[in-house]
Amino acid sequence: MKNKLGFVFVLNCFFVFAQDSISSAIHPKLLVGIVVDQMRYDYLFRYWDKLGDDGFKKMIMNGYLFKNANYSHIPTYTAPGHATIYSGCTPSQHGIVANEWYDQSFEVTKYCVDDKRFNSIGTNNGEGEKSPKNMLVTTIGDELKLSNNNHSKVISIALKDRSAILPGGHKADGAYWINKYGKWITSSYYMKTLPSWVEQMNISRPGKFYLGSKWEPIFPLMEYEESYSDNNDYEETHLWEESPVFPHDYSSVTAEIGYSFVKYTPMGNTMTKDFAQKAIIKEKLGKDKYTDLLAISFSPIDYIGHFYGPHSVEMEDAIIQLDGDLASFFAFVERNVGNEVLYFLTADHGAVNVPRYLTDQKVPSGYFDSKACVNLINSQFKSSYGVDSIIENSSNSQLKISQNMVKKYKLNPDFIQERIIQIIKEFSGVKEVLVTKDLKGGAISNMAQKVINGYFEGRSGDLYIILKPGWIHDRGKGTTHGSGYSYDTHVPLIFMGAGVKKGSSNQMVNIKDIAPTISTLINVSFPNGTTGKPLRFE
Repeated sequence: MKNKLGFVFVLNCFFVFAQDSISSAIHPKLLVGIVVDQMRYDYLFRYWDKLGDDGFKKMIMNGYLFKNANYSHIPTYTAPGHATIYSGCTPSQHGIVANEWYDQSFEVTKYCVDDKRFNSIGTNNGEGEKSPKNMLVTTIGDELKLSNNNHSKVISIALKDRSAILPGGHKADGAYWINKYGKWITSSYYMKTLPSWVEQMNISRPGKFYLGSKWEPIFPLMEYEESYSDNNDYEETHLWEESPVFPHDYSSVTAEIGYSFVKYTPMGNTMTKDFAQKAIIKEKLGKDKYTDLLAISFSPIDYIGHFYGPHSVEMEDAIIQLDGDLASFFAFVERNVGNEVLYFLTADHGAVNVPRYLTDQKVPSGYFDSKACVNLINSQFKSSYGVDSIIENSSNSQLKISQNMVKKYKLNPDFIQERIIQIIKEFSGVKEVLVTKDLKGGAISNMAQKVINGYFEGRSGDLYIILKPGWIHDRGKGTTHGSGYSYDTHVPLIFMGAGVKKGSSNQMVNIKDIAPTISTLINVSFPNGTTGKPLRFE
């Protein structure tokens, strides 16, 4: 009897622990995934005092914040970030190694979602000839639809095509992005014609509608104390502007220039939010017993970050305005769907501060001239060995050595490799050069492991150039991302809503853990390439 009681006690403890570590399976009416493109973790608290109570703060105060969520692969770009979030694995598994890569089988550069087998829907050019075919695994949405014979709906929305297509997975009911003219479009992969509600949005609220006003800061410029001055030497300038300062006037933007320039403004986030809200109503998301998925990516923060930098007044104002859009969206969902909604919010990568700004702040930083590096390698091999273009391709911080040249000139591969590495290391800013095929598990550096996680045979290069912290490739003004340093890998991760208790954690977690966590919460199979693990809300 005592043994039976002991067994029951242990069993009860197990179930209590299981329920405490991650809430029991739930059936929310709607799952909303929110990705803020290029949102650094520190934005949440750097601008805290200027944020309202119903946007980011609502998620943090009413949900669960993971304070130390990081990517474990490089390069840290938009496409691999979105693919990792929704698939639960790294590029070594899902195959999306970058926004574009050099396909060694065909010796051409391929864009991650290009697919000429499909036609553009909603536009007459090739901007809709896309599909998720290059992603080699399933996603949260795919498994959700497989779990109930396709009764769940999956809709994915972003201004960028790749940020709409990859989160939607292979079975999405619709993925929408904008074309050059600021109109919402899609691919025949998903449908034959645009739904009438999308056509109506293109008539009543295209990009031109949102771009028809100036970008004025929410607060007086003197109150943006967290940012460097508006008039500085760190930011890029649009063709129609004399200098990159407020107010930003877009009245001279024409159809020829492209109304997609809304991507460079906070109004692009509002455009995305409005379209997502219309999708909820017209697609009747969250209106039956089957959980639906709405994937939203806010692309403008990335464009603003590249153009103006993480410490710009523009970035601060854009985050504040996005906070207002989130508050409006949460209120809309509550009114139209109710409380049975599960949210998560994260970013596809972060960004480094503008190196020129860091230098002025006496922080080590700089610019690596990758073009000059490749030219020097090729010229030295030409003069020393008569070899034409020993470097077949340079992209994504990687070099592909021409095996055709190695064979043609009967060169020793190991010698060639070592000589190229020697030349690369002559350049300022280079920390190390890794030989991708030689990287194995075991006693390797953290950075080498990130290279392994981002490596996919046939889509990745032979040599990976690791720059020193604060250094970037080639750019003069503005900034970028792609490294394995914390400013690029550390991003927000917040869960809120059905099945999530309030709290926070300092433990290091991986972005690939999001998909299995969601799968566990809503009781569906993990995406089939998952290497992440369900997170605990402790």
